[in-house]
Amino acid sequence: MRTCMRVKSLSLGTSVSQNRRALSSGSCSRRRTVMKADLVATQYASAFVTLAKDKKVLDDVRSDMDSVANLLKSDEKLASFLTNPVADSGKKKSLIAAISEEAGFNDFSSNFLCLLVDKQRIEGVSEICEEFEKIYCEVTDTEVATVTSAAALDNDQQFEIAKKLQKLTGAKNIKLKPKVDASLISGIIIQYGKGGSKLLDMSAKGQLANIEAQLLSNAPSA
Repeated sequence: MRTCMRVKSLSLGTSVSQNRRALSSGSCSRRRTVMKADLVATQYASAFVTLAKDKKVLDDVRSDMDSVANLLKSDEKLASFLTNPVADSGKKKSLIAAISEEAGFNDFSSNFLCLLVDKQRIEGVSEICEEFEKIYCEVTDTEVATVTSAAALDNDQQFEIAKKLQKLTGAKNIKLKPKVDASLISGIIIQYGKGGSKLLDMSAKGQLANIEAQLLSNAPSA
């Protein structure tokens, strides 16, 4: 009886160990896949930035890639079709041609998107667009800042913010990403720097939070 118990225990232990190895192997495999996908996106984006810069169409192409990224975010059906690995490549190219003509894309942009279809990399087009934007900003010394306000900012307000940010950062160019958050009450919050590491909170909500923190810190202990 004891022998049977030990045998079952040993069998169970081996099974758990194998399961752990399988889970660990699966997790590592997924990490490798993600890392490989990121690397591929960077390689394609970098090559396209270099080509566009050499051909002196970098700003035009950047505008096209920005349009593609926004289109994929706003049209789930389109994104699902283009990134479907079993969808017909010819139909994907026809769709790209139609979008390019309607949006007035540069020929280099259209050809690049069709190349992604040929190389079976169109599934990662969103990541490639993201990497393109990052590399473009590095190459052109562009500071990207997210500006959150209680109400939508007009063009003049955005221009003034961009000028002040340019003076503050010393960047050659400024790209603003406006967002609206009514909970701020009034004022703005500016997030910039690498990975949004720097923050300027000039909102009424932020000021109230600071006042509250100061009051709490100065309050007499019970």
